[in-house]
Amino acid sequence: MEIQQISRQAVEASAVLLKNQGMLPLAPGKQVAFFGWAQWDPVLSGNGSGASHSGRNPSFVESCREAGLEAVPALADFYKQWVEQEKATKAPAMELPQLKEAVNSGLMYELFGKYNPNSQEPAIPQELLEEAAAQTDTALWVLGRCSGGEECDRHLENDFTLSPEEEALLEALCAHFEKVAVVLNTNGLVDLSWVEPHPQVKALLFLGVPGDEGPAALTNLLTGKVNPSGKLSVTIAQKGEDYPAWKDFSWDKDHPENILTYGDYGLEAPASAQAFDKRPVTVYREGIYLGYRYFDSFGVKPLYPFGFGLSYTTFSLRAAAVEKGDSGLRVRALVENTGSCPGKEVAQLYLSACGTQQEHPFQELKAFAKTRQLATGEGETLTLDVPWRELASYVEEGGAWVIQAGTYLVRLGNSSAATQVVGAIQVQEDIVVSQGKGFLAMDAQAREKVDWLTRQPAPVPELPADCVVLSLAASEVEARPVPAVPVVDCSALSDEELACLCVGFGPGLPFPDLQETELPSTLAGEDGQPLTENDHPTGHNGYVSPAIPGKGIHSVFYKDGPAGIGQTGWPGEMLLACSFDRDVLRAMGDAIGRECEVGKVDVWLAPAINLHRHPLGGRNFEYYSEDPVLAGAMAAAVLQGLQENHNVLGCAKHFAANEQETYRRGSAKVKNGLPAFDAVDSILSQRALRELYLKPFQVAVEEGGLHCLMTSFNKMNGTFAGGSKDLCTHILREEWGFDGAVVTDWGDMDIVVDGADAVAAGNDVVMPGGPPVIQQILKGLEEGRLTRQEMETAVGHLLSMVKHLGRLD
Repeated sequence: MEIQQISRQAVEASAVLLKNQGMLPLAPGKQVAFFGWAQWDPVLSGNGSGASHSGRNPSFVESCREAGLEAVPALADFYKQWVEQEKATKAPAMELPQLKEAVNSGLMYELFGKYNPNSQEPAIPQELLEEAAAQTDTALWVLGRCSGGEECDRHLENDFTLSPEEEALLEALCAHFEKVAVVLNTNGLVDLSWVEPHPQVKALLFLGVPGDEGPAALTNLLTGKVNPSGKLSVTIAQKGEDYPAWKDFSWDKDHPENILTYGDYGLEAPASAQAFDKRPVTVYREGIYLGYRYFDSFGVKPLYPFGFGLSYTTFSLRAAAVEKGDSGLRVRALVENTGSCPGKEVAQLYLSACGTQQEHPFQELKAFAKTRQLATGEGETLTLDVPWRELASYVEEGGAWVIQAGTYLVRLGNSSAATQVVGAIQVQEDIVVSQGKGFLAMDAQAREKVDWLTRQPAPVPELPADCVVLSLAASEVEARPVPAVPVVDCSALSDEELACLCVGFGPGLPFPDLQETELPSTLAGEDGQPLTENDHPTGHNGYVSPAIPGKGIHSVFYKDGPAGIGQTGWPGEMLLACSFDRDVLRAMGDAIGRECEVGKVDVWLAPAINLHRHPLGGRNFEYYSEDPVLAGAMAAAVLQGLQENHNVLGCAKHFAANEQETYRRGSAKVKNGLPAFDAVDSILSQRALRELYLKPFQVAVEEGGLHCLMTSFNKMNGTFAGGSKDLCTHILREEWGFDGAVVTDWGDMDIVVDGADAVAAGNDVVMPGGPPVIQQILKGLEEGRLTRQEMETAVGHLLSMVKHLGRLD
């Protein structure tokens, strides 16, 4: 299949129809009044490493015209001219002298942290509105959002909420047209509280950031050539304040007084943070109640629930069987198309833990499956399997995963708001699935002083008379074996060679063309010659590992990002997860693998698998979901497609708890004689971390065959993620059996982990590196903070990956 077709089908499988009161699909030849600047300048990708760079820029209105929809000519021309004028007059985000200064001062990441507001809707001349309304009763508004990205979260006003110009446009549309459709071409969620009070808004479609093939896919969806089958990978609340993390998240860099710090929670900053003028935190006060887990557990009704999505047809869904399968629960779900046109449906399986010792969310997604295209009257039986170990929850006291005694209700539905109990599992006594230690524990003062969100354990309800009840005993639960982690022997390498291999090859600063002086890329040996080099055929300095060709070690080339490597602009992960379709992700992974082979890319810096915690998260567009099971399944599928058929590896990121971009790496700008901002500290419980934020990474390792992983810049419970041995060694390798290389996120400026501390923790490679970080590592070795054995282990992990890629002789 052609790559463009794979990309287009991915969008078609993922777009979510949120509302449709008989307006869609549009008949061929239908005249439509198109509104919104995004019709001509669509938001095809997000920003930063999640941006696509294919160079293609198709428009929605032209694509719709090609499919036979008639755009009101004068209106379309008005928007086209406005967009062209805006592009011609828009000033660059930073002039060249400022850019050079930022690079050479080591503050270049301030560039990424600068908020770029969305384009505003132009005022429509009244006569143009009246002319359009005289020609058609149908309006389609493409609502665009393109703010946020690396180091920068989105804003509340004119971003999450409608701007005054957009509100005026909405009122004008509803005053002049009987039927209004809105396409959400947005890099995240927007406030939708305005939809229901405007009855003229008959249709609402979430398109996210759809990549190059978005316009063609949208046309197929609007005209009914393709039936929408996407389901929301996140919850859309009735208002922003309904999200449980709403008040525990900072985004406003323009007003430092609004950045949350330890003091806002009555906490003392740790000693490591005392050297900073401001010490940011983001406290995961909601605990295990993320997304629908909160809304369902505390009776807060969302506007559009997790897993929800409409179709042009209708379906019935019932449990044909609830039984024990191979080492787990098996539910056979019968889906039938009861409507008037072909379509696809998603069966979603949730579990509710009742009568247990510790609290649980009302329900948690455990499995899902999507049908093939079903003709009218046709049915399909889907098999939903849940391994018994997935019933376990993390018990902080003792550090164990335990299936607690109680009753587990089995729920089947097509969204989190439409589940029905179809069975139950009874557990008579606690079953310890795996025993660990209390890694990554938060400070005692945080446990005691923060007002954590909790609720009482749910009682066991009266079960229906015909409910299938299964009993589970400890003997039926299989432990997952942890494979041994092989390490290439590096004992023959010198201390200096080891230190050089523990960083990426290059000067450590990006954009060499903007640097005032040429910086060295590595250390020199006793003979004055460089100890390492870049011998990759296409990889450029800063994005390659060092080579020592004389010892058979060759460079590997890493390249961003989640939207592809620049050949095809792929849909954003938030949209892709709405497909609930592993086959779609596998096909995408296989296609990107082909592109990587053409570009001689060894490691694709994706997927990004942090979770959606707050609607203003600047990189939500490149994260799959609020749900760890869905996110993990999508990540595993794309990795399987990428790695099973190609000599290419994926690099999952950002490990871990990197849900806030604002000051994720602090700021080295000086204020009051001190560096202005420490890196943000994500403060959260071990249970929330284990069950939610680490879960997608665990699935990527255990099911996706992950061999490369990128740590995040932020701190976790006071320790840099990249400097946490609990995270990078004890959990990742000793508990999960990860056998690849761990690299830092890119960039050695601002407030990031020390190179020696990273290597000692099991973070094998600091990227992009350079001599300053090499010296940090050697200094750590001299001071005893780092051992020779730890350096050998780190390089051994790197060379295991290099060997896997065929770059080790």
